[in-house]
Amino acid sequence: MKHIFTKYLNIFFSILLVSLFLAPDLMAQKNFTGQPMFINVNKINLTMNKVNGEGQFTNQYSWMLTGTGPEQTEEWYYPADTWHSQMLYQIFNPACPDDNGFTDETGQHKIIPYKCVNQGKNDYSWERRRYRTPYVTVDGIRQNQDYTWDVDPDLNADIVAEWEDILRAYGIRSRVQVYAFSNPNHQDYIIYKATYKFTGETMRPIENPDSSDFFPSQSMRLWWPISFSFGPSKAGEYMAHSYFAYEGEDDLDSWFAAPVTLASDAPRDSLKIAYYWDAKTPGGEVYKNKTLPDTVITLSADDTGDPDRQTGHLHSPQIPGYALLFSSKNTFDLTADDVSQPYAIPHADIVNDFWGRGDLGIRDTYIGEDNRGRFPLDPITEGFIAASGKQKGPMRFITIGPYDLTLDHEQNIQDSICAVYAIGVGSLSWEAADSVGRAWFNGEISDAEKEAAILTGKDSLAEVMNRAYWAYKNGLNVPDPPPPPDLEVTSDADQVIVEWSYPDAGYYHDPDTGVDDWYAWRIYRKRGEAAVGAPSELVSKERWELIYETTDRNETQYIDTDVTRGVSYYYAVTAMDDGSQNTFGLYPGQKLESSRYANRSQLPARPFKAGLATSKEVRVVPNPYTVDAGILNFPGGSNQLMFARLPYKCTLTVYTETGDEVTHFDHIGTDQVIWDQRTSTNQYISTGIYILAVTDAEDVDGNKLDDQFVKFVVIR
Repeated sequence: MKHIFTKYLNIFFSILLVSLFLAPDLMAQKNFTGQPMFINVNKINLTMNKVNGEGQFTNQYSWMLTGTGPEQTEEWYYPADTWHSQMLYQIFNPACPDDNGFTDETGQHKIIPYKCVNQGKNDYSWERRRYRTPYVTVDGIRQNQDYTWDVDPDLNADIVAEWEDILRAYGIRSRVQVYAFSNPNHQDYIIYKATYKFTGETMRPIENPDSSDFFPSQSMRLWWPISFSFGPSKAGEYMAHSYFAYEGEDDLDSWFAAPVTLASDAPRDSLKIAYYWDAKTPGGEVYKNKTLPDTVITLSADDTGDPDRQTGHLHSPQIPGYALLFSSKNTFDLTADDVSQPYAIPHADIVNDFWGRGDLGIRDTYIGEDNRGRFPLDPITEGFIAASGKQKGPMRFITIGPYDLTLDHEQNIQDSICAVYAIGVGSLSWEAADSVGRAWFNGEISDAEKEAAILTGKDSLAEVMNRAYWAYKNGLNVPDPPPPPDLEVTSDADQVIVEWSYPDAGYYHDPDTGVDDWYAWRIYRKRGEAAVGAPSELVSKERWELIYETTDRNETQYIDTDVTRGVSYYYAVTAMDDGSQNTFGLYPGQKLESSRYANRSQLPARPFKAGLATSKEVRVVPNPYTVDAGILNFPGGSNQLMFARLPYKCTLTVYTETGDEVTHFDHIGTDQVIWDQRTSTNQYISTGIYILAVTDAEDVDGNKLDDQFVKFVVIR
């Protein structure tokens, strides 16, 4: 077959240019090294990194991140400030040709190469934002680098992440655009637009391919399944079982149809939604429920929703899912929606199917043409697995097709197909997850009632998908809240100073109309740890709270005096508009607030008191220290000890009761210092009596002060 390409060698470079989807004047803005992209303008925090999958950006495998353990293999956070990712997140695109297959660049006839894994190479990536990321500084330390991608004030969405991958096994160029919004009504989803073009390419242009690196002219019929595979219980499993499970072993997948309620005159009257939820772990440890005397409910091992073992709070109430919003009717007109799609919404699993099979039947599974059917429900209901069984990594596909794609080099024909998906999350509210979980833990509701309450999250997922469909049918144009400001946080004596600012006055203007519609600043605060739901905060349940609001735009400083020395504080500042420019949308005239997640500080600010002019008042807090004190210790710092009322300058040395040195360090400035109970060799100290020696003390004027020795007790 190679001789076919000789005829077209003279037009080779023009073919390359045609195969690129963007105009040449935009080429300079692309990044050809595969730089990571971030979707982080709303409640979803998603990292797109080409090293995370064999298909580059098009196939993302979250367990392939670099890390020492599975807790570090995280790409997707929801909500964006959670302690660990609640979601195992993966993208699979196993394109499925029919029995006629295709001919590759070597002349070989194939049907399913590489077990349907779209191995590929990233041609470019490109991130654009309406506003650059806000800069956040805490005590003089910038927590983020300067934004180096492109800023485009004319974007409809707040952020667009885009890439093109060469799926060399199929000779297809994949172009994906991911859109995200900061509008609070649209913060629970992203829109994923994918276009697949039959270019015949097997190498990127920067690799200098020659004519032998292209598929020959031909036609190919295929289905295109895609799976956004979620395990909505990653952090929750740790909280319930004290370990990170592998690939969502207790998660199930299914689908349902929801009527279209928001997009009037839309081609689709319903959306078929694939979803996942945290189900029961077979053989799990029995909960020590506080069964009530007048109930018949007994102890249970049902960890659906990952109830906390101390309180019952549901750590995994999320129902993530996705829906097909658009699928092109044919390969030459990508604007008309084929409302008969999807072709199928099949189920598969990672170990037994995706990695465990290389037979022709795996293709039939992905297109729904095997004995599982095209629209099966969850695998337990359908009888694919037993209720007591355990499978790793559920995958629910949405399959479109079949499509006939033609590649004709002489006629310069490169057929394409296009599909648009909404990916989002529904869930019980935090308050509902707490009340339902506690009711179950206290024996007030049954296992079945708990599961039914969790699955009401499907209703909120349906609402999320409807809002996404409305936004897509509205040209991705939603009312825009103001951008978040830059933020600077400074620890100070018995207070924390919070300051914010816009880089220029244009930020006060609505990006659509140019009208100044700014209304208010809002300041949020969290104590303890930057993330929400950390194990150290199981009892205190610290969460972000609104602490101040002002309608004076010139008031760009807030001094937080409601603070406790030794406690870590984190801040976020948002802007709100007056609603006057929000004349369309789901709620015309609604005041809109910028995302609280965009500029939250993630380094601690700790208020302090200036060092004293004496060394005779040093205290160790708490004393005695006991690890079981929980909330009585410092929130978010279960191992913290505070050496308080220190002189301005001194040397601090900790000794055992027998006089062995544990650690020592110099101190200057404040009247306090936090010690994490680690020795100079980075080991936690054990239970015992210790002595803090305060020596070489001076006041702020350099006057020598007396030494002091303080005895304290640690119980671990």
